[in-house]
Amino acid sequence: MTFNAQTATLSQWLERLESLHPTEIELGLGRIRQVADVLGCSKPAPLTIVVGGTNGKGTTSALIAALLRAQGLNVGVYSSPHIQRYNERVAVNGSEVSDEALCEGFRAVEAARGDVSLTYFEFGTLAAFKWFSEQNLDACVLEVGLGGRLDAVNIVDPDISVVTSIGLDHQAWLGDTEELIAIEKMGIARQGKYLVCGQSKPPQTAKQTVDTIGGLWHCRGEQFDVTKTETGLELRFQQQGSDVNWSLPLAAIPYHNVATAIQTLALVDRLPDLQTTQNVVGSLRVAGRLQSWQRGSLTLTLDVAHNEQAAAYLGQVLVEVDGLILGMLGDKDVQAVARVLPRSKQRLLVGLSCPRGLQAAELAQRLGEDSADRVLENVAAAMDQLPDQGHWLVCGSFYTVEAAMDVIRQEKDVWNSI
Repeated sequence: MTFNAQTATLSQWLERLESLHPTEIELGLGRIRQVADVLGCSKPAPLTIVVGGTNGKGTTSALIAALLRAQGLNVGVYSSPHIQRYNERVAVNGSEVSDEALCEGFRAVEAARGDVSLTYFEFGTLAAFKWFSEQNLDACVLEVGLGGRLDAVNIVDPDISVVTSIGLDHQAWLGDTEELIAIEKMGIARQGKYLVCGQSKPPQTAKQTVDTIGGLWHCRGEQFDVTKTETGLELRFQQQGSDVNWSLPLAAIPYHNVATAIQTLALVDRLPDLQTTQNVVGSLRVAGRLQSWQRGSLTLTLDVAHNEQAAAYLGQVLVEVDGLILGMLGDKDVQAVARVLPRSKQRLLVGLSCPRGLQAAELAQRLGEDSADRVLENVAAAMDQLPDQGHWLVCGSFYTVEAAMDVIRQEKDVWNSI
C-alpha cells in the first residue's frame, strides 16, 4: 500500500517512522537541527526546562510540570518512552495530544525535512516541538531520550537543565564507565545557566563538564539536600541566594527527585508557595513508577525499573515482596538488576516480544538456575498465575509494565488503583 501523508492514521505514521532511517539510534544534532530551523520550533515555550539522567527523568519532569500547572501556567511535557500509547509522550496541562494533532505534526516534519534522514525519535521530537510552539505555552518540560549531549532534545536552548542521576545504562552509545556517561549527560548544560544535578557525589567528570561549558553547578548534597523520615521529607534548598528549609509529605515518587524538581523551580523563580507544593507532592502519581493496583487481597506494584540503579531503589523501598514478574531486554545487565531487586519468595520469568526483548528461557539462562523461578512465555501468562493474596512486583522494562497494564485494562472490573 502506498503511504499517503495527508490521509495516514497515527499507527500508519508510526509504522512509517520506524522504516525511514537505517538505524533506531543515531546520535548527533546536525540533521535534526537543520530541520528544526526550517520548522522554527527550537524554542517551544518561553520557559524551557530540559531533564536528563539515567533514572528519574519521568518522575522529576512530572513533578516540575505539576508544580508549574498549580500556578495556572500552560505547560507542555515531552517524555519517552511511552507505556501504552504514543500520545503519552506529548501532553499539555496533563492531557495527551490527539492522534490528529500528532499526524499534523508529522506532516509538517515530512514537508520540512526534504532529503534529510531522521530517526523515529528525531521525527517525533520535531513533531512535538512544532506542536508545542503553536499552543501558546508558558513553559515546556522536555525529557532527554538517551544521553544528553547528542540527544535530539538538546537542540533547544533551555533556561535551566537537570540531570537526575548518573548510572550504567546504554553503554554501547554512552560509554562503559559512569565517568564517561556523566560527560554525555552533562552535555545539556548551557553557558551562564544552572545545571541541577540530582545525584549526590556524582563522578568528577560531571562538574568538570559543566564548568567547561560555562554552566552554573548546583548539586544535591552540596547546594541542596533532602532527608526522608518516617513521616515526611525534610528539604533544604536555595532560593534567591538564601537557604530555605521545608517539610513535605511522603511522596509516591523517589524523594531525591522531589528535591531536584523543587530546587530547579526555585532557581528560575517559579516555585509555588509551601502549601501548594505540599499538596502537589502528596498527590502526584506517575504511571509505571511504583504504581500499585489491588485485586481483593492481592497488591500488584508496577515499576519500569530496567537497570541496576533503578532496581536498587526498588530494593530499598519495597525490601521484600511475595513474588516478582520479571521481563527484560537483551542489552541490559540482567544479573546486576536481579541482584538488587526486592527479595522475593518466587519469580515468574517472562519473555518480551519486542525489539531486543529476551525470551523467557534466555532470561532464565542468564540468571542461572533457581528453584524459586518459574519460566512463562509472556507477561499475560504470568498475570494469569497470580495468587489471590500477597504483594507482587512487575518490573524489568517499559514493555513488561505495558503488558501488565494491558491485562489490568482488560480486567478493569476486578482491579482498583491504590
